[in-house]
Parts: sequence; C-alpha cells; structure tokens
Amino acid sequence: MNKLSIKKKLLIYGFFIQLIVLCIFSFSLYKSLDIATMDKLKTTLRVIVLDVADDIVHHKNELHSINFNEENEYKFEPLYFRLLKVSDSLETISSLTFPKNISSQYSDLKFLKQGTITFEHQNHYVISRVKIDIKNIDYVIEVATNQNYFNNTLENLLYILFFIVPIVLILSTTGGYFLIYKSFLPINEILMNLKKINATDLSKRLETLDNNDEIDLLSKEINSLLSRLEISFDKISQFSSDASHELKTPLTIIRGEIEVGLRKERTTQEYKEILENNLEEILIIQRTIDDLLFLAKSEEPLNSNSKELIYLDEVTLEAINELKSFAKLKNVSIEYEIKDAMQMQGHSKLLKVAIKNIIKNAILFSHENENVIVENYIKDEKYIISIQDFGIGIPQKEHKKIFEKFYRTDKSRNKNSGGTGLGMAICEKIVTLHGGKVELQSKENEGTIVTFAFFV
Repeated sequence: MNKLSIKKKLLIYGFFIQLIVLCIFSFSLYKSLDIATMDKLKTTLRVIVLDVADDIVHHKNELHSINFNEENEYKFEPLYFRLLKVSDSLETISSLTFPKNISSQYSDLKFLKQGTITFEHQNHYVISRVKIDIKNIDYVIEVATNQNYFNNTLENLLYILFFIVPIVLILSTTGGYFLIYKSFLPINEILMNLKKINATDLSKRLETLDNNDEIDLLSKEINSLLSRLEISFDKISQFSSDASHELKTPLTIIRGEIEVGLRKERTTQEYKEILENNLEEILIIQRTIDDLLFLAKSEEPLNSNSKELIYLDEVTLEAINELKSFAKLKNVSIEYEIKDAMQMQGHSKLLKVAIKNIIKNAILFSHENENVIVENYIKDEKYIISIQDFGIGIPQKEHKKIFEKFYRTDKSRNKNSGGTGLGMAICEKIVTLHGGKVELQSKENEGTIVTFAFFV
C-alpha cells in the first residue's frame, strides 16, 4: 500500500468503505424487514385467535361441530385451527387440518394464563395460543400458520441485495475514480509546471484562478515559496557577483605586492612596507565581506522576539559619542539637538550602525573646521533623524545612484578613507526594515542633508 499512488489508495479505501457501508445497510434492511414481518404476522394471528375465541364462546354448546372460517374472512393463508381441552390430559376437541408435526405439551398448556396470548415457533410454523374457560373447563385455542411465505420474501430480498450490491459497488467505484481523476487533474498540472521550474530560472509561476479553493491556495503558497526562493537565489547570486567584482582589485594588488617582493632580496623596511600595504588591502577585503554578508542577510532578525523599545535620542547620542574622536581627528565638530523625545520598537544596534555610517560620511566629506549638525524631531507624524554637513556635496545626477552597492561619488577620497561603497546601501536597508525611509538633499560644494523618517 505504501508504494501505491494517492489516487489508487483513495480508490481502494473508498471501495472498502462503500463495501462495509452497503453490507451494514443490507444487514439492517434484512433484519428490519424480518422483525417488521414477524410483528405483522403476530398481530394478525392475535386478532384471529381472539376472533376464534369469541366464536367458540358464543357456540360453547356446539364445540365438536364448530366451523372455523377465518381463513376466508381474513384472506390469510394458510391458517390452521385446533381446540384443545385441558383437564387431566390433553384432548383435541376440534381440528382443522392442523399440522401433525406441531406438538403441544400438557405441562406448558396447563399453566397458561387465561386470556393471555402466547406465541411459539416450531418447524417453520408460528403458533398463537390463548386459554379460555367454558363451564369451568379450560380450553386452549391454537391458531398456526406457515411462515415459509415470509421466509421466501426475505430470501428474495437477499437475492436482490446480492445482485444490487455489486452493481452499486461497480458504479460507485467508477464514479469515485472519475471524481478522483478530476480532483487530481489540477495537481497533475501543478506537478507538470513545477518540473519546468529549475534553479536557473525561478521567475516562472503557477497559474491561479482566484477562486480560493484548496488547489488555488496551494498554488498561491507555492508561488509565494518560489518568490522567496527567487529572492534568496538572487541574493546569493548578487553576493557572489559583488564579492568577485569588489574583491578582485585588492587581491590583484596583494598578488602584485607579493610578486614584486619576491623578485629580489629586499631590505627589512621594504618588506615591512609590502606587509603594511597587504594588511591594508586585507582589511578592506574584510570590511567588504562583512558589509556584503549584512546585505545578504534575511529580514528575519527584525521579526524575532529580540525587538525592544528604543529611544532614538539615546541611540543617536551613542553614535555621536563613538565618532567624536574621529571627528576631532578630521577637525570637524558635531552639534546635536533634541527637539522631541521619540521612542519606537526596533533594534538599537542596527539603527546605531545606520546613524554612524551617515555621520561618518558627513565627517569624511566635510571641510575642515566645519560642523556636522544632528537633529531629532517629529514632523508630519514622522520621527525624523536629520544629519547635515557643509562639505563637498553630491552632484544632482548622482543622487539616485548613491544607494547602489559599491557606488562612490569620490572614489579617491573614499578609497583613502577605507570605505567599501556599501555604507549607504546598508543604511537604506536598516531604515527600510524599521518601516522608515531615507531621504537625501544635497548640493555640490554646499553640503548634504540625510534624513531618516520613521512613521509614528
């Protein structure tokens, strides 16, 4: 059974369930008819035996010559009558073709209650008896009938059932196979379409009819799964592409430095310079890989139970304090103003990374002795974190490209600062995962304002 298809299993299970149901139904029908027939027969005999008893009481002086005509009166055949006298022994007073193979025991008849009708089954006969008193003498009236006619009816019913049940099973099994085939047809189509989908092309989707039945819901869930898989594969593919593209240059530099160093004997100072250059490139590779891994991560952390209530002013202040020494080194000062207290659900560490990236860029691209202004306030039902610098700015044509991975507005300065070109992409992802939006305003040689806007 385990190796059979679901369709065949359903067909077999359906066949046996219907067989059991039909057998129970047939047995119940047979027993119900048997009981109903026997009840009707006993009711008829009860009426007849009472009628005979009434006739005998009215003709008590002519017991030996009494004529029983109930068979014609009730249109009931066959009927057998017998009148027994119960004294010291049994004596047949009158008998109308009463079967000889029906026996009556004196001991049983002697203790019958008067006026109480009893029934007995003997040799395919049903006998009804009633005791009456005539002139202080006990008499027993017996009315019998052959139940073969009713047995024949039950036998005919059995034959009918034996004939009908297999036909019903065949028809129901055929109908069940048709229903199973039609029910599994959409699933077969889904399987055929799924076989056409492979890892090299996850853009195909299953057709849905929007009728919200189980098959349609299954197709929608599979499409949703394919969408998630496509996103994951794209992330992996993009990660591989980005990593190979961005790591090729530092690896080439490291290889060139090593090859140059091995061409001839060098002084200790020259080897030291080669190692320092290689270490710088390795650090760039490490930062690039860390940033790429962060961008390739799923959004699951923000949906976990690790969310907490955070105060945006505290997170911003921590980011500023951690960059004060860096700003001092670049001869830039940071001004911070809290206009409104703001709190929200999120991840303080991730938000601090985003804020630090923007503040660090503001410091890097500011002129010496300039200020970087950081503000927290509420505007139009939004929590705003604004970071403004008065530096070199960003050309208008590059505003949309600034959030692309590995894009640098000033490649030479960015390279000297150790940047990977991924900071803005990381910031945008963190803010988006918190339900916010990053906005950029910048003019070349005037400065830049980067705003994080979170919906209240």
